[in-house]
Amino acid sequence: MKRFMISELMDEYMDNEVFPQGGETADAGAVKARVLAKAAPARKKPRPHLKTVLIAAALAAVGVLCVAAGLPMMTYQLFTGGTMVADVEMSGPNRHIYFDLRNAFPEDPLVLEDGRLWLVLNGERTDITDRIDVETPYIVEYTDPETGLRSSLILGGTWENFGWCLWQELPNQGGYSAYGYNYCVTHFVYDGVAYEVPYGDNLDESLLSKENDWEDVKIVWQPWCEKGEQEAQVFARNR
Repeated sequence: MKRFMISELMDEYMDNEVFPQGGETADAGAVKARVLAKAAPARKKPRPHLKTVLIAAALAAVGVLCVAAGLPMMTYQLFTGGTMVADVEMSGPNRHIYFDLRNAFPEDPLVLEDGRLWLVLNGERTDITDRIDVETPYIVEYTDPETGLRSSLILGGTWENFGWCLWQELPNQGGYSAYGYNYCVTHFVYDGVAYEVPYGDNLDESLLSKENDWEDVKIVWQPWCEKGEQEAQVFARNR
């Protein structure tokens, strides 16, 4: 497994939902971050998941309440060039923090050009075609110098079936949240027809509206993602 520190790629950079088997248990904040991340990167332009729309609307309402109550809504700049927003929700005496990673990537970090796979990150381009496969991830690790939060960008697959995943440590939560493209595939049967839908791909609106009628629903994780996720959690724990 090939691992690279972010400094190797950017020397001049200044400045269940269900979790994979072997993954660390996440709290409610991490789980909601996974749900909010159902929207794929901008280039994929998927139709939003109905639950995502409802949660996003609720989150917007929470934002108004946060402002009214003087509670912070923090935006964290990620090494991917995107952002993570931490939102606070009050429920009686309890406070819940939710994380929105839908803007984590301003552009696709893995691009196919002429049969080669290129990692594109903050203006830097690296050919990683021969460094990844179905079982082998390429990992970019980063520690934020201001917050100390750790992130791992995990990429893998082949030119015919590739994807990526951001494992981001969540502030004050002790958990991690995943966001990306095609790092897992949802298998289900509807009206006698079997479907395989990579995470982040478009799904017909008629199928989404019938989600409660899906049968034999199963989420299958890409092998490269499972291995990369294990490495990412080790990296996050090693202070």
